[in-house]
Amino acid sequence: MGARKKAKKAAKKKAAPKKPAKKKAAKKKATKKKAAKKPAKKAVGKKKAATKKKAAKPAKKKAAKKKPPPKKKAAKPAKKKVAKKKPPAKKKAPPKKKVAKKKKKAAKKKVVAVKPRLKIVWAVCDSGLKILKTYPYPQRADAEAEAKRLAEKKGKEHVVRAERVPME
Repeated sequence: MGARKKAKKAAKKKAAPKKPAKKKAAKKKATKKKAAKKPAKKAVGKKKAATKKKAAKPAKKKAAKKKPPPKKKAAKPAKKKVAKKKPPAKKKAPPKKKVAKKKKKAAKKKVVAVKPRLKIVWAVCDSGLKILKTYPYPQRADAEAEAKRLAEKKGKEHVVRAERVPME
């Protein structure tokens, strides 16, 4: 045999153990994809494509060399688990019944109280602005005459002022 052929065989032997590692990596990727919960249709399509590739390649490999079965690792002695005591469970309240939500009624427009109509009258007041007598708006002269009369009689000043009162 030539030196080149020996080198190729040696390279194949070194590369052979690496191929199972690639399969393990492929399995890890497959489990990650399953965890991502992708639709089943896409995953099925990928499996079919993968099986086709495997079917074509193993025929060549079997003719070249059979792989020895992987060695099993020695089983470790199982550790005994100590059961932890749990505190007594609290009694759960019975589930509450769901009450149907009432639909909210459309908000009513606030009715503004109508202000009563007002009229102006003349009021005769004393020095403390206490209303003593009132006169209708057209009778201003009568209101002023009354204020003068009360001022002379009581000796204190009286005034006439316009006052707004609701219409009767």
